[in-house]
Amino acid sequence: MKFTIALAPMAGYTDLSFRRIASRYGMDYATTEMVSVKALYYGDKKTKRLMAVAEDEAPVGLQLFGEDPAILEQVLADLSESGGLDAFAFVDLNMGCPAPKIVKTGAGSALMRDLPRAKAMMEAAVKASSVPVTVKVRKGFLEGETQGFEIAKIAQDAGISALTVHGRSREAYYSGLADWDFIGRVSNAVTIPVIGNGDIARAEDIAHARDYGVAGVAIGRGVIGNPFLFRDCKRFLLGEDPLPISDAEILRVAKTHLAWSVAQKGERLGVVEMRKHFIGYLKGFPGAKKLRAEILSLATEAEILKFLDAIPVE
Repeated sequence: MKFTIALAPMAGYTDLSFRRIASRYGMDYATTEMVSVKALYYGDKKTKRLMAVAEDEAPVGLQLFGEDPAILEQVLADLSESGGLDAFAFVDLNMGCPAPKIVKTGAGSALMRDLPRAKAMMEAAVKASSVPVTVKVRKGFLEGETQGFEIAKIAQDAGISALTVHGRSREAYYSGLADWDFIGRVSNAVTIPVIGNGDIARAEDIAHARDYGVAGVAIGRGVIGNPFLFRDCKRFLLGEDPLPISDAEILRVAKTHLAWSVAQKGERLGVVEMRKHFIGYLKGFPGAKKLRAEILSLATEAEILKFLDAIPVE
């Protein structure tokens, strides 16, 4: 089985423009940003933008969050019947998001503390979806808890096609180190593919991950401003050294990313949502702190392009 290198779902980051960039550098698949099941149920128009898919991106899954199995089943049944899932390779149920605004509704990682509801959500999705269903989960809710292990077994019995496991608790958010021993135990306990998530920052980290028997990895923060990591990981799997990355290449990618963001969202929103990406792209440049401060003050695509063109490169 092919060892896959995926883009981990990150709200505010894994939008259409960034997925297209990641696809250029060898990403195998991704999910959309989180989409609210209830927003779809009530016909929220803004939600549709999060579901946009491009022809030139790698396979993408529709990531959903919610806490009501009946509403989830109805939404997926409607999407399946209308062809709304045709553009997606799979549906991914988020049971790992640690954000308070998600958790307080009973969705995201809160589902790890309500296993019967988590089971009902999985069964409803598998029943209604016309495409395979996967699940994203964390190790547990609080430090020391391991509900992710129980959810893995429930997922397998419910007909879930694959499971992505982030090796941190909800309480930890993104602090400390991911528990790859736990990810490995989950992978060994179920027969469905398990994708490991957490602390993949260099191509060499793939070797460490493969030791735990996972079917692939999902990379999150490690590729912010560094989509080249996908290419490095693919070359590592082939036994090849990473290619050098020049400042000029980084700036070219940043400008393309900006153009795609503006094309999708309009100039005002496209520029605003690129600011966090520019922080990543400019990391490591001489005078990076000053460069970041200056670019974050710019409001138009033309101003930013002029600024990026003025950065000296070898």
